[in-house]
Amino acid sequence: MRRTILTVACAVGAALTASAAFAQQQVNLTVAAGQPLRAMRPLSMVNSFFVPEVTKRAQAAGIKINWKEAYAGSLLKPTFVLKGVQDGIADIGFSPTIFHPDKLPLEQITFVTPFITTDVVLVGKTMDKLHATLPAMGAQFDKFGVIRLAGSSFDTYDLFTTFEFKKFEDIKGKKISTAGAALQWLRGTGATPVQSNMTLYLNNAKTGVIDGFIIFSSATPGMKYPEGAPYVTRTGFGAQYAAALIVNKGTFNKLPAALQKILRDVGKEWTAKADKVQLDAGNAGFEMATKFPNGKTYVMPRAEQVKWANAMPNIAKEWAARADKEKLPGSKVLSVYMDALRTAGAKPVRDWDKK
Repeated sequence: MRRTILTVACAVGAALTASAAFAQQQVNLTVAAGQPLRAMRPLSMVNSFFVPEVTKRAQAAGIKINWKEAYAGSLLKPTFVLKGVQDGIADIGFSPTIFHPDKLPLEQITFVTPFITTDVVLVGKTMDKLHATLPAMGAQFDKFGVIRLAGSSFDTYDLFTTFEFKKFEDIKGKKISTAGAALQWLRGTGATPVQSNMTLYLNNAKTGVIDGFIIFSSATPGMKYPEGAPYVTRTGFGAQYAAALIVNKGTFNKLPAALQKILRDVGKEWTAKADKVQLDAGNAGFEMATKFPNGKTYVMPRAEQVKWANAMPNIAKEWAARADKEKLPGSKVLSVYMDALRTAGAKPVRDWDKK
């Protein structure tokens, strides 16, 4: 009799286990990025934090995720992540917003408002506030059939030069490289802007093709920039929002409500953690410059920052006017962004929304 009871109990236990396994929902998700994980800390944290954290919380909710991770352009090249997620080639993608000033114009707000704050975490929170309060921000992504889950920012951009830089006037007549929207920061300075990219800066500085370049200091350990441009100046250009974690809208809408919430919640946490890591990495990279032969660091006084900022045309209002003309709330985004930063304690060198 006892053996019969044990047999029945085992059979019931096995049935319950099989039933629980059968009840567990399974979801297949592909996440992709054009860059290798080592290229950017926020991207590396998609692999080391976002994916495992979503997996853990999903399991607790009875959902098993079968992930396929495709980084370093193995599925989508850097400039095609937005299109690839739109087409469903990947479900989730790490998409640099700086590659799409025409498709995601409102996402460029930080690059037209330099000299505000070097606090990467604050910039991230402010961008999230814009997305939470202004429907037009999300509508940009909606046009391409994707949803923005979260965003990430770079640490403050610094000036690396082959010459000693102490005051604003020292930049006049120099050939300075940078990329994309950051080229606007050289308008009105008397410097010659040279479009380039971070892989070319070091060699071009060493060979005298350029006199300096503008880039975030967190790149110093990997790129060894002070070997060619030993003078590193914290000019205060500021932290810059530059990438978004996006999901295919059709895929997202088919997911269980619990998993939708998990993706959004973990996305917000990823932003906060990645931005903090980026802030610390930027400060460490700046300090590391002194460990290179002849490497020197300098923090540009606010009075010199004021000279630089005021020498520039109001690129923010120019940008806002263009957006307004295209029926986008450029002026509104500019006003909300500046007000939010000032309310949070930032002290802009120039109030781009006012003058």
